[in-house]
Amino acid sequence: MYEALFATRLIHFAAAMAGFGGAAFRLYAVGDEAARGTAAAVESFDRWLTRLIQASALVLLVSGLAMVPIIAAGMAGTAAAAFDGSTLAAVLFGTGFGRVWCWHLLFTALLLASASVAAQRHGLTLICGALALGSLGWVGHAARTGGWIGLGRELNQSVHLLAAGLWLGGLLPLGWLLGQSRSAENGLGILARDAVPPFSQMGYAAVAAIAITGVVNTLFLVGGLDALFGTPYGRLLLLKILLYLTMVGIALRNRFRLAPRLTDQYRSETGALYRSVLIEQAIGVAILAAVSVLGTWPPP
Repeated sequence: MYEALFATRLIHFAAAMAGFGGAAFRLYAVGDEAARGTAAAVESFDRWLTRLIQASALVLLVSGLAMVPIIAAGMAGTAAAAFDGSTLAAVLFGTGFGRVWCWHLLFTALLLASASVAAQRHGLTLICGALALGSLGWVGHAARTGGWIGLGRELNQSVHLLAAGLWLGGLLPLGWLLGQSRSAENGLGILARDAVPPFSQMGYAAVAAIAITGVVNTLFLVGGLDALFGTPYGRLLLLKILLYLTMVGIALRNRFRLAPRLTDQYRSETGALYRSVLIEQAIGVAILAAVSVLGTWPPP
């Protein structure tokens, strides 16, 4: 069951961040002013983004439902519990995890409905995506402390997830625009160049929020340097931090070296930035894999 839980968590977190990050990207990077200037390109991008958010919401819903029997089996200590209706009901309606998870599944269903029925209401889709991703902060290690301290940890974890979703999830539409702009002559190149500066500005806020909330999480989970370097949990957390710092380094190179040269005279820089964004995406997946493992291990 451990392998199934790890794989499901990885898929679930990736889908949640893709849905929220994509919806946010549409609002801060592709605004109404851009839409008036490159209407055909925006229409093409919106079709792709709608499919992305729909697929993310569907994967999020399916993996969220699949996680219930896996967790039920882990709680009961037997694989047979995954197929026992009374055990599943007890997990969903009789535990703190289950009650939060029911709300999380509801928010996910609303995200899917919003992306399918009201695809042009980008603000509504963003709210549903934020609720679906942010509610994940109310389960796991952050939810194991009661009182005001526990509430603070849950809110901190929600902010951490939302900031990560802005960055990691936003890399998907940015990468798509950069990839399409290398060969298309329908305005996507202009759209991609116009989207890079607001994405970079968002990145500053996201990186700062991830760092601050990550420090708080680390202090709560490992306590000190001895546990950070001397336990398997701490060393994997340290690897996650190093991967994050690597992403920050790549993002700074993109912002100050490649992005300023995104003009018609330097079309090769578009390909270089595209490849760099792909590397960021790969590192982001590695970070989510580490997060998925850490969520199944007890902190020191």
